[in-house]
Amino acid sequence: MKLLMIRSGNLHTIAKASFHILLSIFLVCMFLPLSWGSEETGKTVDDEVLEGIALFSDVLAYIQQAHLDTPDSKEIIEGAIKGMLRELDRYSQFIPDYLEFQTQNQGKYAGLGMVIGIREDMLTVVTPFKGSPAALAGIQNGDIISHIEGESTMPLSLSDAVDQLRGEPGTYVSITIVRENESRPIELTITREVIRIPSVEHDVIGDDIGYIKINQFLQTTANDVDNALAGFKAKNVRGVILDLRSNPGGLLSSAVDIASDFLTPGQLVVYSKGLESREDFVAKGIKREHFPLIVLVDDGSASASEIVAGAVKDHGRGLVMGDKTFGKASVQRVFQLRNSKAAVKLTVARYYTPNGVDIDKVGIIPDVETAGFSLSEIRMLRSKLRNHEKLKTFIEENGDDVLEKLTAAEHAARDNLQAGKLLRSYQRLSDALAEEQIVLRDLGIKYGLAQITETSQDELMHDPQIFAAINQLKVLELFGNKN
Repeated sequence: MKLLMIRSGNLHTIAKASFHILLSIFLVCMFLPLSWGSEETGKTVDDEVLEGIALFSDVLAYIQQAHLDTPDSKEIIEGAIKGMLRELDRYSQFIPDYLEFQTQNQGKYAGLGMVIGIREDMLTVVTPFKGSPAALAGIQNGDIISHIEGESTMPLSLSDAVDQLRGEPGTYVSITIVRENESRPIELTITREVIRIPSVEHDVIGDDIGYIKINQFLQTTANDVDNALAGFKAKNVRGVILDLRSNPGGLLSSAVDIASDFLTPGQLVVYSKGLESREDFVAKGIKREHFPLIVLVDDGSASASEIVAGAVKDHGRGLVMGDKTFGKASVQRVFQLRNSKAAVKLTVARYYTPNGVDIDKVGIIPDVETAGFSLSEIRMLRSKLRNHEKLKTFIEENGDDVLEKLTAAEHAARDNLQAGKLLRSYQRLSDALAEEQIVLRDLGIKYGLAQITETSQDELMHDPQIFAAINQLKVLELFGNKN
């Protein structure tokens, strides 16, 4: 090991040099139990590690001796540790105070209502929750957060970014968004709120399509889905749409339980593989009635969502429709450090679908790609059509069930005067919006109406991807595909 050069007569430098020699010895001793003399692994001390420790000691010595400012040794050491973890992946994390970390994760904190992750080394929005401050501000799946409070996010770990976005309710945070097909960054200032998102929403679309929307995989999610499926059976539904779009994931156990509702007991749901071991997670419970199944996903579907979608796809249990998923399914484990209140969280394994697809690298590619609203349509719906007065007037004149009436009118006989009158009124609405440069396809205008009506199913029926899923269920039923 290299020793530090010490000028004779400089007692201060000698003291510093002695400190760094001791530091090097201490660091080596920390590595020895992991890499030297292990009969189980047969590993020996890695010379590159020893050289690196000596190099680190030299650099630290020069910082202490020559840097203009008086450095804080603790901050320097912690910064070096964070940098080392950053080289591994941005999900690994140094936790200076593990007890405080546990307390924070058990409490309720205000934030923006979105899940973020790392994609191609950039801080990326996985999904904003519906109705959250982030969603209302116009943040979208796939947006890159380039700056927080004017500072670049490139050096930040995922946990550091989360800490900066989170804060007291009512406080503000400024972020800069970079979005595909936008020529300039988008500057936003958003008010933090306490976020409460229901885990499961369900409904029966029309008379015979069961719809389940899972927002997050929590401890209660499986029970909520079981109740929904029991209700569907009582109503004799002929197919189920499981909507995992914009679902960032959650508990692995919940994902396995949900997949078990649709697979045959004993079928492999997912497996994890680390350095030396593999762990299988299989479907449990009793065999249930297998409704024809469509699983909807998009680029905001991540982690537990990808586990469920991957299991359904690989076993041919149903069709996965929508867009390619986010691609985040790694396993982190927290190690509490010896003789310290600190801890380190490391990525120790990755999840694989039953057919061996590494979810963390490629995500889940749907069986059938279906397009939702385009970015331009989304902007139009949010910025110009939301609560538009002409839409409100149209609903007031024709009733809250106007969308149901429009569907009936479109299939009515040509000599039906009432249907003809309604269709002409709807055409005038479309023309009036076009005069205001609000140009949308028919489904977009109807979706704008659906957001205002009080009928709960209107938004579902006029969502383009749910609409496509309903039509696909008709095809599955036609060919008797009950899997």
